[in-house]
Amino acid sequence: MASASLRRVPALLLLLLLLPGGTAAAAGTDRPGAHGEPPIPDSATGAGAEAPPAPFPERLAPAPIPTPAATRPERPALLPREVPVGDLALQARASGAGEAAAGPLAPLHYPLAVAASEQDPWGWRFSEARGAWRLHTGVDLIAPEGTAVLAVQTGRVQREAEISGYGLTVLIDHGGGWSSLYAHLRQASVAEGDSVGAGQPIGEVGQSGNASTPHLHLEVRQRQPQGLVAVDPTPLLPAPPAGGAIAGDIRP
Repeated sequence: MASASLRRVPALLLLLLLLPGGTAAAAGTDRPGAHGEPPIPDSATGAGAEAPPAPFPERLAPAPIPTPAATRPERPALLPREVPVGDLALQARASGAGEAAAGPLAPLHYPLAVAASEQDPWGWRFSEARGAWRLHTGVDLIAPEGTAVLAVQTGRVQREAEISGYGLTVLIDHGGGWSSLYAHLRQASVAEGDSVGAGQPIGEVGQSGNASTPHLHLEVRQRQPQGLVAVDPTPLLPAPPAGGAIAGDIRP
């Protein structure tokens, strides 16, 4: 009986080799991603992140499913015109960065060289990722990539850097506790410490950071006794130019 069992072993091995996938399938070495595929991009930084490959497609994280409007929590009834924000200035300056606003902000210059094709206002947005309403603390001005971005008022550049979510960002201190922020830039033409005039080009519209389309995200910020807040810039912005580019139009 033992001799007969041993004679069956080669036949069983031959049968396994003839099955689809052969020994590689039996050993599990032909899994997706097992042959040095490129690293998975990190959505937060854009850098490659080495991650163990998922052996089966069903183990991959499912794509976010939009929350039906009927099941969303109710939009907040109150729309605040100012909201606390983080202080992105690298250093406190004697004029403006460390003191509360002394008075109303002077009239602003339109922040683009041409009129925006569309404007997404200050207000509540529903975040699918967080499943909650979040306040959009500025205005988004939709314009072609490369459109000149202009300083809304005279001031000094406090910061020019890549900032999480905002992408390439320029922060300008206007004195008296007021500042302005320009985000998602393609490039910046100013550096920290530069003096700028109202209407001076400081960069170009881009799609850096968390942006689904080229646009300028503009914030106007005010330092109050209780801390730094973003204020609704909508009533502060002038009407867009009627026609033609205004890049280089420097107000005194």
